[in-house]
Amino acid sequence: MAKQECNAAEDRSEVAVSSIRHLTVGYASTLPDYQHVAALNMKGKWLEAAGFTTGTEVDVRVMAGCLVITAREPEPQLMKSLRKVCKFSGRKQQQVEAFIGAMAGK
Repeated sequence: MAKQECNAAEDRSEVAVSSIRHLTVGYASTLPDYQHVAALNMKGKWLEAAGFTTGTEVDVRVMAGCLVITAREPEPQLMKSLRKVCKFSGRKQQQVEAFIGAMAGK
């Protein structure tokens, strides 16, 4: 297999002293046929030190021989609320719009 290069920007000022971690690709079983698929399991205090606290959503960019994992910015509470409102019936959405209009002084 040809050697692959991963050119990811690295900010060492906020990460643990050692920024290289060695992992081994294992496997997980899929249902219902229990086929083995490749899997990575990461754990350690270094994850939190690097900004990956429990519950953090991540994006994984996949390239040949290279994975880049970045933490997603938390979604503002207002956006979460708007997503919920989008699931309301048309009548309830109009009520929310009227309420927001009243709060905004329109």
